[in-house]
Amino acid sequence: MNLMKWLRKNNKKIMAIVVIVLMVAFIGGSSFRYIFRGSGGVRAAIAYYGPHQKKISHLDRQAADSEIKILTALGGESVLRSQGLGGLLLSDLVFRQNRNAQLMDMAKQAIQRNRYRISDKQLMEMYDLRNVPSDLFWILLSEEARAAGIHVSNDEVGRLLEQAIPQLFGGASYVQVIPSIVNRFGVPEDRILTAFGKLLAVLQYAQIISSVENVTISQVKHMASGESESMNADFVQFKASYFANKDEIPAEETIKEQFSRYKANFPGDVNEANPFGFGYRLPDRVQFDYIAVKLPDVSSITKQPTEEEAEQYYQENRDRQFTQKAPTDPNDPNSPQVAQVKSYAEVAGTIMNQLRRQRIMTKAEQILQEARNLADADLKAPRVDGLPPTPDDLRQRAASHDYAKIAEDLGKKYNLPLYSGRTGSLSAINMQSDKVLRRMVLTTYGYNSIPLAQVVFSVKELGDHATILLSMPQAEMFVSIGPVKDIMSANAPDVTDQIMMMARVVEAERNAPPTAVDAIYSTKTIGLGGAPDKKSQTFSVEEQVANDVKALAAWNTTKSKAEEFMALATKDGWDKAVAQCNQLYGKQAKADPNDPNVFKVDHQSGMQRLSNAELQVLAAQLANSPASQIVLNQAKGEGQFIEKLLSLIPPKGDAPSQLPLLVEFKPSQSYYVLKSLSLQRLTQEDFQKMKGMTVRREEYNQIENLAPVHFNPANILQRMNFRFAKPVDEPSGDPNKEKAKEAS
Repeated sequence: MNLMKWLRKNNKKIMAIVVIVLMVAFIGGSSFRYIFRGSGGVRAAIAYYGPHQKKISHLDRQAADSEIKILTALGGESVLRSQGLGGLLLSDLVFRQNRNAQLMDMAKQAIQRNRYRISDKQLMEMYDLRNVPSDLFWILLSEEARAAGIHVSNDEVGRLLEQAIPQLFGGASYVQVIPSIVNRFGVPEDRILTAFGKLLAVLQYAQIISSVENVTISQVKHMASGESESMNADFVQFKASYFANKDEIPAEETIKEQFSRYKANFPGDVNEANPFGFGYRLPDRVQFDYIAVKLPDVSSITKQPTEEEAEQYYQENRDRQFTQKAPTDPNDPNSPQVAQVKSYAEVAGTIMNQLRRQRIMTKAEQILQEARNLADADLKAPRVDGLPPTPDDLRQRAASHDYAKIAEDLGKKYNLPLYSGRTGSLSAINMQSDKVLRRMVLTTYGYNSIPLAQVVFSVKELGDHATILLSMPQAEMFVSIGPVKDIMSANAPDVTDQIMMMARVVEAERNAPPTAVDAIYSTKTIGLGGAPDKKSQTFSVEEQVANDVKALAAWNTTKSKAEEFMALATKDGWDKAVAQCNQLYGKQAKADPNDPNVFKVDHQSGMQRLSNAELQVLAAQLANSPASQIVLNQAKGEGQFIEKLLSLIPPKGDAPSQLPLLVEFKPSQSYYVLKSLSLQRLTQEDFQKMKGMTVRREEYNQIENLAPVHFNPANILQRMNFRFAKPVDEPSGDPNKEKAKEAS
């Protein structure tokens, strides 16, 4: 046969062969092994689990992946996310392909709202082991529930879905949704129901295994009394610092001894060896460069919106923003609802303000983004040797992109002032106390904005003390952060007193005892061109130690002055005693001459006990705060004060038998003169009413508190004895050995 005729006759076959060869060549040599390995390849073990090392094959993974896709199409994620924190975490684990930053924000909100004993670190651990695919976790979790005997029948699943599907699919019925999923995936209905039943079984098993401890009656009584019992108190506080001799200079040896004894303690760390809570440990601190712009200045260079633009905005957003449901009869809230549209005249002013604010914010963000691009240009580019830049390289490159020079140049370009500088060594408390910095937040893709104080303290140089950011990467030294906005900018009617800024951390120091008593550092915050702050912007350890020594020396004097006041109040009345006390000692007690009267009757109402369980919740939720230990110490001190007051009330009574009373409380370095004290006790009738609800809530909280432990990826792999297969695990070719291994 002529060659050309043969080629024309078989050209389709030839082209098919060429395409296959090209495809295999493009994919790589491994494709040959995949194509020609036969059915034994897809059944080969890729991992093992369980006490008998049960095999997971490629076919198992394909089946698991198919089930996850079916569950996704059936709204499994939405069902789980309505089942509390445990459902949220299971959804994040199984439907990882749909993971987003909002999910962790939702979880954190649930934790804070319900006061669960769960830390941000536990949530972050849900992101560990990213190299293990979600279908493997689905296999392990569903097998774990099956082995425990947890099973949800197809009949039960069907009844549940008949109720749930209309809510999940906008009113569509079971008979409309299920056939479409059957056709889409080519699987029978019972397989769909079985997959959904496995999902419910996994969640049920987690709830059962997390509720192994029964709540006792004594626990319930303790919780109920803590929630329902409250105290009211009126007292005058006498701090030892009020009566310290400010002109006295303590002996050098006394200062050194005080410093040496308490230098490793955090302030407020009260214990038997430190009843006054002295502490000089330096907190975690950061220093950062900044560029800031005042929004009123940006307003002057921003084009103002026109009436035409405002009216166009109204037309485009009328249905969404300016239409609301209202009863047809204003006097009858239950009358039928109708849509009421606000006229343009009613909202014109609001729209103009909104457009004006948006333009100012956009312009400020544009300027700072330009500053960031200039500051970070080539910052992280590889070195000449191809290696990543070292910290010293980053420091030098950042110095060559000086914030002050960038601010000056951009200020000239846009004809407005930009403020730049470098802060002192700031603690989280310093930032939270500053009237500007405490309002600055970074907007992320999650529900919540993140305070700047958390972002700057997330640098890895702080080690275990670095804050965990759930919805964004941690900050890096010398890399710009921002633009950072005022938290009020989203809702404030105007931009008066608001700024926008960017920052980069240039120094980070972990909390540690001071190296010497004469340690000193700047606590200067940001400057915006106004009058300098009159308050000291320097922290001196020696000054703090000296003040504590002076206060301690005045402890006995403080007691005598409190006794003097109590006698005068008993004789002449409380108002006169307070006035005389302010006249005699108020001037020396004031930290600032402009302060109001120091001594006053302080009224505290609704005080409640702080249980150990609540302290544990507080410790877990504060664990990610840069100032967690200091804040926790303050909370403990408040709880100890309440316990001190409770100890003054007889077991069967509701108030002390004799008033006024002198109360010594060393953690606050104070004496208190009590004018009144009363306790509202929990009655037996009230306890019976709330007992059932308290038990159910505590059991539910216990389940939710353990959800991050149960669904922790590392814990799942460990308790299921999971391991990936190795080459030596593959069958040797002996069919008898292979069958024996599969049977095991």
